[in-house]
Formats: sequence, structure tokens, C-alpha cells
Amino acid sequence: MASVAGFAAAELPAEAAGPLQPGDLLFKAANTGTGTRLAADWSQGDKRWGHVGIVVPGRDGAGLDVVHADTGMPGETGEVRQVSLAAFLSDVTELGVYSVDLGGAERAAYVSYAEGAVGLPFDHGFSVKTEQSLYCSELVWRALSAGLGEDAVPEKSKRLGRVYVSVSDISGNAHAHEQRTVTAAPAGH
Repeated sequence: MASVAGFAAAELPAEAAGPLQPGDLLFKAANTGTGTRLAADWSQGDKRWGHVGIVVPGRDGAGLDVVHADTGMPGETGEVRQVSLAAFLSDVTELGVYSVDLGGAERAAYVSYAEGAVGLPFDHGFSVKTEQSLYCSELVWRALSAGLGEDAVPEKSKRLGRVYVSVSDISGNAHAHEQRTVTAAPAGH
């Protein structure tokens, strides 16, 4: 496994994630990059995870994709993107797979919100006051809230006078249940 600027570089094959269904949450480890490390540091609970995406049906009608709020490359604005499962896992050394206990119409509304958010700009201000730009854990919070019909994270994180939804607010949510952690094998194995 290679390392860049102190962060692990690996590729977790899509099949390594195990069985998934639309609505499952995929958490990237905090060591994936600078942004994920910062997100984990701002979490007031579980600091293993630094990024999260929602599994959705694949655009091609087969397979699965992941919707996540991506900061983009340097110089880009970033946006909510729908990417293949393989693309989402391309920089992952450790993955948390969580199920969400929503069924029927609730799950459909939750997944539909995520799919409908694709194309919205990334929220570099990390504000929960607007729905017109989103960061990763805000996307999941708003999608869960759409499914539940109520605020899915009524007690949000607070730090330096700011109110926000942290990655640990999602991983520790009563509706999210850790199923497994998958770790990439070292290069050459």
C-alpha cells in the first residue's frame, strides 16, 4: 500500500464491501486524506470515519452507485456526485458499512432525496442553514430527515459557536447500524 503525504493510498475492490442495498451508508476512514482527517477531528464521537456516502441504484439499471458530497479537486467548487461503487472505493483503506433502519416509503424517500441532490454544490461553509449546498454528513442528515419526515439529528454537533452535522452524528445515529468494517489488503497481497 502506497502512502501520500502521510495518508494511505489503496483501492478496496467493490466486491470487498460485501452485500449492499440502496440506502446503506459507506464511511471512509479518517486516514483517506486531509479532508477526511479534518472531518473526523470535528466529530465529537466516533473519529474513525471522515467521509460518508449513500448507496443508490446504479444509473445503468444494474449494480450500485454511491451519492456523496465531494469537495472536488483543488480549484474546483465540488458538488454532490453519483459515482460507481468502484470509484467511491478507489482511495479507501478502511470502510465502514452501515445499514439504515428505514423501510418501504421511508427508504424510498431517503434514497430519492439523495439522488435528487446530485449536482448541488459542495457546502464549503459547512452550514446547516441552507439546502442549496451540502457537505457529506449534511447530505445524509437531510436524506434521513426526508425519509423519516422529521429531523433525523435533533442534537447536532456544536463547536466554536457553530452548529453542524458531523460524520459521527451520522455513524452514531439511532437509525444507522454498523454491519462490518472492511480493510484493504496491503499492496501485493
